[in-house]
Amino acid sequence: MIGVEVVKISGMVREILHVGFWLCGVLFMGGVVEAEDHPAFQPVKKLFASMSKHDGKAMQETSTEDFQLLDHGEDLTMQQLVDAVQPIGKPYQRKNFFRQIRARQKGDVAWVSYWNKAEIRRDSGLRTVVWLESAVMVREDDRWKVQLLHSTRLESDKYPKDIEWVEFEATP
Repeated sequence: MIGVEVVKISGMVREILHVGFWLCGVLFMGGVVEAEDHPAFQPVKKLFASMSKHDGKAMQETSTEDFQLLDHGEDLTMQQLVDAVQPIGKPYQRKNFFRQIRARQKGDVAWVSYWNKAEIRRDSGLRTVVWLESAVMVREDDRWKVQLLHSTRLESDKYPKDIEWVEFEATP
């Protein structure tokens, strides 16, 4: 043989190696939930934080000029979204919670799928709304911006109850 030495491995060592390789495969290949949010997800979170503050200018800064929102059967522009979140009468408070499902990136384009929950408090009480959403972001001048947002509002009994929600609060 050409410089190859055959080493005999005992039965116990062989079993340990077998289990070790199997565990590595499970840990690295089987994960569905991604550990960290993709950087391109940040403008989505900032968009919702700006919505909570009723800050139309900040909302527009998170998105491209040709932003499109497909929301529960409606096709909306950013200006229509800005108008929709302005309080009529007394203001309301909104807390945003997210859980990224999956993210992919190719060059300056990325998409993210995620769960979105809002707790909306008005004088009349607390209302919780959950959506399953996806967003497409593009990188412009080294900043990720939301170009397309697709939102499906869910009935309160139609989403997984084991989602580990993470509250998002934008830094000032």
